[in-house]
Amino acid sequence: MRYTRHAPIPGWDQELLRAAHVVICGVGALGTEVARLLAQAGVGALTLCDADTVEESNLSRGALFDPADIGAPKVAAAARTLATICPETLVNERRNWLVCGIGLAELRDASLVVSCLDTRAARIQLAERCTLVGVALLDGGTRPWGGEVRYYPAGGPCYGCGLTDSVRATRDDPLSCARPDPEGVRGASAAVSALVASWMSATALRVLFGQPVFAGVLRLDTAYADTHRMRHPRDPRCPLHERIPPELVEPAPLSSDATVAELLDWLLPGEAALGWTEFSNPGGPAGLFGVWLSDAPGPSRLRDLGVAPREIIRIINRREGQRDRFIELAGPPEGGCLCP
Repeated sequence: MRYTRHAPIPGWDQELLRAAHVVICGVGALGTEVARLLAQAGVGALTLCDADTVEESNLSRGALFDPADIGAPKVAAAARTLATICPETLVNERRNWLVCGIGLAELRDASLVVSCLDTRAARIQLAERCTLVGVALLDGGTRPWGGEVRYYPAGGPCYGCGLTDSVRATRDDPLSCARPDPEGVRGASAAVSALVASWMSATALRVLFGQPVFAGVLRLDTAYADTHRMRHPRDPRCPLHERIPPELVEPAPLSSDATVAELLDWLLPGEAALGWTEFSNPGGPAGLFGVWLSDAPGPSRLRDLGVAPREIIRIINRREGQRDRFIELAGPPEGGCLCP
């Protein structure tokens, strides 16, 4: 009875939605609204990833937040509300930055990855990770009186294809909504956020149903009551199109809770494990950062070094004539909250 009104919609498949798993990176104005709409549509599982906490300023736009949530992790507050209004949807909470919260294998196996991130640098990083494992990405952003919805199917142009080399090299840290945005974005109202999120959600549903979707950038402008579509060709020089060869990925009986010593036991002689993000070396000199997991102290847990659940780790083979490989970590229990 809950989904009776969906049955007459052409192309709708409720059972397909029930089996779907959507990853949402960024749980602010767009992310909460997209999560709510997809859960109400009947998507079976959502994984919400965001390192931030609820600020008072979020209450004017965050569809899943209320005053009692101020100071709480955004993913936890959103999950609590979703459990009340959509109890059939399983919500996985990842209170972490996207590289540390969502592993490459989880992105690969998701029905769809949705980006509701705040900055260009974060979008570039997520786009790069999606192309590594060949998964489609649906991205959205807002402006004061409009926004954009961008769909990048696997194997086609990506978010980085329309950018210059210098812009693609941009890197930053996760931003709190309470801190100034270095890109000078002025924000948007709840109405505009809901409009963009609704269009993103409708697009997501069509992707999940396997229906035709415009692949490109859709600009929405409420000031002029206008929409505009653009396509970006795939840039052969775009460095974000590296793909991990699936045949080189081996499952490992380890999770991100494993220690470095346990990881080293799994490696072959001459191999070293390379992380996807820098970490502060526990016990080492202050300010010393590294990316070689093999160099961290043996008792260090991989998750404390920024390794996400179900991450695919690159194993570098330092022996001449031997090729590199990748190992895939096991994941956490479904519904688990992975918080630092």
